Amino acid sequence: MRALIASTALLCAAQSAWATLVEYEVTNLGGDNYRYDYTITNDSLGTSIELFDIAFDTALYDESSLLVASSLDVNAEWDQLVFASAPGSPALYDAFTLSGGIPAGGTATGFAVEFLWLGGPGGPGAQSFQVFDAVTFSLLDSGFTVLSGGTQVDAPSTLWLAAIGGLAVAGSRRRRAA
Repeated sequence: MRALIASTALLCAAQSAWATLVEYEVTNLGGDNYRYDYTITNDSLGTSIELFDIAFDTALYDESSLLVASSLDVNAEWDQLVFASAPGSPALYDAFTLSGGIPAGGTATGFAVEFLWLGGPGGPGAQSFQVFDAVTFSLLDSGFTVLSGGTQVDAPSTLWLAAIGGLAVAGSRRRRAA
């Protein structure tokens, strides 16, 4: 039982060590027009971040208004575009590196998207993101953006959830044996 608990603790620690941090600042440009400015940190992903997407729910953001507004430095080093969504799917801000990406432990800033907010009062907030292998397009990491200076909450991994389930089963078996 102790070994299972120790293993679960190590899994939890490893899970958070692999996280990619995507922070945002939101600026009201007047009326319902806003701008997101993103900072991407590679928290030891094990490889450079060379391709990532940030989702824009079309029920909350006017898809036709999405405009890449990144800094000149980002524009020189990253190919960026907004993908139109299929019905029922979010539009995607997609960034693909032209020069090596964000190395493990590195941070890049200056990514930005302007948009018309449809979501009503309260304003824009966190979005989902995904990081992909730029060659195989395999999913490397995913999560939710966090307000700059906020706390990141990672989605639990399948392995972590399985470990919690294992603890529950082990605990119930131990009670039956007693």
